[in-house]
Amino acid sequence: MPVATFAQSSKEKHTTVFKNGTLIDVNGGPSKTEMTVVVSGNRIITVGKSRTTKIPKGSKIVDATGKFLIPGLWDMHVHMFNNISRVGTDNHEVYFPLLIANGVTAARDMFSDPDDIKLAKQWQKQIEAGKLIGPRLFVSSSIVDGVPTFLPNLMGVKNAAEARAAVRSLKAAGAGLIKVYWNLTPETYFAIADESKKLGIPFAGHVPFLVSAAEVSNAGQKSIEHLTGILETCTSKEVELRNKEWTPAVYEEMVATFDDKKCLELYKRFAKNGTYHVPTAILHRGMALYDEPGFLDDPSFKYVPKSMMKEWSESPQLDRDHDLKTRKERYNWLLDMIGTMYRAGVPIMTGTDNNNPYVVPGFALHSELELFVRAGLTPIQALQSATIVPARYLGLTRSNGSTEKGKIADIILLDADPLSDIRNTRKIAAVMVNGKLLDRADLDKMLKTVEASATNN
Repeated sequence: MPVATFAQSSKEKHTTVFKNGTLIDVNGGPSKTEMTVVVSGNRIITVGKSRTTKIPKGSKIVDATGKFLIPGLWDMHVHMFNNISRVGTDNHEVYFPLLIANGVTAARDMFSDPDDIKLAKQWQKQIEAGKLIGPRLFVSSSIVDGVPTFLPNLMGVKNAAEARAAVRSLKAAGAGLIKVYWNLTPETYFAIADESKKLGIPFAGHVPFLVSAAEVSNAGQKSIEHLTGILETCTSKEVELRNKEWTPAVYEEMVATFDDKKCLELYKRFAKNGTYHVPTAILHRGMALYDEPGFLDDPSFKYVPKSMMKEWSESPQLDRDHDLKTRKERYNWLLDMIGTMYRAGVPIMTGTDNNNPYVVPGFALHSELELFVRAGLTPIQALQSATIVPARYLGLTRSNGSTEKGKIADIILLDADPLSDIRNTRKIAAVMVNGKLLDRADLDKMLKTVEASATNN
């Protein structure tokens, strides 16, 4: 069942002041205490020390004493639409409140067909007009794959000519990037890369089975999702194993022949080429640790319909080929990989890949931050991966990604310091999205509505 749509009452220009809080600087500077942030409409117009900052008459004052201000968070891998199973349907009535209640004020959708793009534009107009509360949504394209396609409803291309035509048609339809997938051949993949460059549109997504992660980085792929291609490229038997059909036995041989030195060189290549990564560690966690004691006690699962929880428990994506001990070891190895990659200078971004087993929109973003810290990032580095780094990826640092004068007012007010404990990003006192302030009561109302819908399904 759809849940209620939460709307602003008007588009009137108003002034809101966060007074006397601690400002977390995601640009890397020290936190600043006793700071006041003034917002007019949907823009930050003043950031300064409380004792010297003039507060406009008639402003709504939010007492931020003892609290912490961070920018709105970004989820750089979401699926707002149900294209794999039911083309023409979307999840925004549930996902928007879950995202906003968790401070996720911007997201990148990673399967947006032409009709989805039109719908996303309508949502953005409604948000700007004050008729809908939701995250700023950046669209991609239909997923372009080889033939046969790996999943239903993807756009399959058989040769270079079809690949180039797909890029042209998708760009004309308003795609924000061209999403590439597993079954592309080298011929079709490199045709997409070349045509995308000619048309000035980025391409991103999976590393195809028959192409190496080094090759896609050299080709200019803007981001790699889910750490795809890493294991296949880092094995010392790369050439031999790449052309074999993927089986559990082939996977085990790749793990056994994983070459750390070779992989470090790959990470250096990513850093040099500016290849961003969206590891979706929370997705990998669910697929590996679904039967770990206490796993199902996660309080965010109360927002998921029982029918969906059942589907997740039966999903073929879950790793049933290894015992829990082995899966834990492999998962910890993956986290170490993320940390090593980051230390090598690879830009990392948060993404969750919702619509997959045990990934709950909004809540999963906080889990991703916690997993990044577990992987070796500091809390400020993890926060950057969810704020300023995505803005940099999209070329939007002038307007987004940090709490600075002139930028769009996407702000989270926290009850505790996220730099002392990254889990404090969950302690949300209020969220401002596009200049609209939602206090704790507003956010709780959103969550209760989603929970009631889940209970009845």
